[in-house]
Amino acid sequence: MPDLSAANYRWVIVGVLWLVHVISFFNFSSLGILAPFLKEDLSLSSTQIGFFISAVSVGACLSQIPVGLITDLVRVRFLLPLSIGLMALFLSLFSFSVSYASAIMILLIYGLTTGAIGPVASKSVMDWFPSVGRATAMGLKQTGVNFGGILAGVLLPILALNYSWRKGLLMVGLAEAVCAGLIYKLAKNPPAKIQEPSPSFDWKIVRSVILNRNILILGGIDFFFFACQFCFSAYLTLFLTRELQISVVQAGHFFALAFLVGAIARILWSLVSDYYLGGRRRGILLLITWMELLSLCILSLISFFPSVSRFFLVAVLIFGMSGIGWNAIFLIILGETAGKEFTGLATATGFFFGFMGSLICPPLFGYIVDTMGAYGYGWLFLAFCAAAILFLLSRFPEKNSGKEL
Repeated sequence: MPDLSAANYRWVIVGVLWLVHVISFFNFSSLGILAPFLKEDLSLSSTQIGFFISAVSVGACLSQIPVGLITDLVRVRFLLPLSIGLMALFLSLFSFSVSYASAIMILLIYGLTTGAIGPVASKSVMDWFPSVGRATAMGLKQTGVNFGGILAGVLLPILALNYSWRKGLLMVGLAEAVCAGLIYKLAKNPPAKIQEPSPSFDWKIVRSVILNRNILILGGIDFFFFACQFCFSAYLTLFLTRELQISVVQAGHFFALAFLVGAIARILWSLVSDYYLGGRRRGILLLITWMELLSLCILSLISFFPSVSRFFLVAVLIFGMSGIGWNAIFLIILGETAGKEFTGLATATGFFFGFMGSLICPPLFGYIVDTMGAYGYGWLFLAFCAAAILFLLSRFPEKNSGKEL
């Protein structure tokens, strides 16, 4: 009977992790969706909008490895509600920003509070679920990221237009503080029978995980995937409102559509990997990357040749399936490459490289747009990032996908 209870409660844990991802990505999406309002209110350039993303990423990078170690060694259930509570606090403080400098400082500290989410969430899935079905669970909880984007795309423009972006974010922050209490009540560590003993700290082992060739390759892949997804999230609304002359509300709907498609894709990719391909992952990630490259090329063409803008919906749908739908399969590859006992550290290492991509590339994207005068050059830059993923995947062996080392 206890085993049955644990088997049932694992899906409650997936629901809790889903909610955590909804909140986290809703907050991040606000920077891109509200970019037109932020640019006007704080007198910002596109490059400065990119540095908002970078500020969050710097904080997240600094906290990744320490949190990854804590996750593997301690498995603290308090990390998730604490992180959400602090995120709610600093999102509320961001709504009171009076200058670019104060906004950057708040976002930098906010980024530190997000560090627990990736490692703890991935570790929870690896601990609660067996090998078969693990990718499906990962895909389900990762759709929280997508629904965070969907909710932000639909809700934030309405709040900003009716109340102002400041009051809208303050209301969101208060709601998230309530959610932190709910998460604390529902979150649990896995039962002793299915939780493997925590490894003791050994710097040599930690170094061997971080410097493992395949982990480093996956870190590079994460860098470029993050670059594409975060730039898309940060600049899609500006691209639509400035170059295609679409209203902020309509742009928010396109943003939400991309993340809705991404949510469906994350589940479908995971189901195919688990039950059709017998746990093989790399081939799916190759297909995802080719689709992402195609979508970015289409977006670039639309910017340079407005007559082909009728293909914009196709580009958004393909990017949703690939540039947003990639995450669950990648995290499973990362976790299975390191093994369950080091999932937290491996995930933190991957996210460290990923957040470096979101640190460097959004302001670079904005600088390219400000300098060249067209978003097409920015989308072309992301197409080169997708090509880099293809190269790195060619160096990563299939035999490590779907197997714990």
